[in-house]
Amino acid sequence: MALLSVLFMLWGVPLLNATGRLRSFHVIDTTLSINEALNVCRTNFTDLVTIYDKEENNELVDILKRESRENNGWIGASSCKWSNGYSVTFTNYTSTFNIEPPCCGAINTDGRWKFFNCNSTKMYFMCYDQDPGQQSYNYSLIRENKTWIEAQQFCKENHTDLVSIRNETENDRVKDAANGSNSFWIGLRYNHYSSDWLDGGRSDYTQNISPPSKACFTFLSKSPPGSWFKSNRNMYPALCYKSFIHVSEKEMSWEEALDYCVSNYSGFLTIQSENDQIETERELKRRNISGPVWVGLRQSRLWIWTNGLQVGNWTNWKGGCQPEHCGAIEEADGQYRWCDKDCKFKFRVLCERK
Repeated sequence: MALLSVLFMLWGVPLLNATGRLRSFHVIDTTLSINEALNVCRTNFTDLVTIYDKEENNELVDILKRESRENNGWIGASSCKWSNGYSVTFTNYTSTFNIEPPCCGAINTDGRWKFFNCNSTKMYFMCYDQDPGQQSYNYSLIRENKTWIEAQQFCKENHTDLVSIRNETENDRVKDAANGSNSFWIGLRYNHYSSDWLDGGRSDYTQNISPPSKACFTFLSKSPPGSWFKSNRNMYPALCYKSFIHVSEKEMSWEEALDYCVSNYSGFLTIQSENDQIETERELKRRNISGPVWVGLRQSRLWIWTNGLQVGNWTNWKGGCQPEHCGAIEEADGQYRWCDKDCKFKFRVLCERK
């Protein structure tokens, strides 16, 4: 119901599209919680923005100045993580943190989350078990007083991990599984010194947050321009992005990939510039894909893209590669390069979204 109400709010709200061939920025100019911002960006676009450099940070400030009535906008950087490595995409905090790091999460009898010192506080904890291929969790409250680190080790050795919570339904299930127990550890941990990106983006770009804030989620501000601050419970517009790169789940031959991209999307992905290459690499890294994956390159007498353009002066061929079949992109020694592959081989494929 919360998401539905937010979508109703979006009717008539202007969305700004920042120019870009394979990725665009959008602002939702209505105040949202971090949960609502995530849901709206993922429903309508790809995710909250990952910022890769100072130029993008400045561009997003300009978007806020031109298109938003508010001074701040949520971005996708988070200082909190679940023990199993998943990003925190749902929250139910009572407040910002009132202790010094290291901070770890616990849940109260009312289902709200609090933070305690990971190393000095001892309490009960909840583990979960998950069968391979299953989406639901089975919960086990362990009625032993342990620190968060001790509880994490116990859960990893005897179950799957400390419990993570992905939505309000799971939060209620965890609360109910405790049968009224006092506060107990969940798998939430706060890292004051680093941030991850909620879409899985591999960006090292950051801004000093001054004054330091003991909260998980990050918002970009107009004042001072481009500065970042932290919050758990405030309400701001959402700064979203849309990727125009589709990565197939299924592996297929190059000919099958051509038909797949033309039938379902704008066509095969073409890499026409260094900026296109950079954006393609970001998407592959975000999805932990090392390749090879098909792109829209094929050789006739010359190498051409499937949109009819001949490969120009800018290329990115793998060293020692002798191009002669169909074009793919793959990772080698940390770099993504083009290379030829037998057109009958089956790989995942990169298409351009409509």
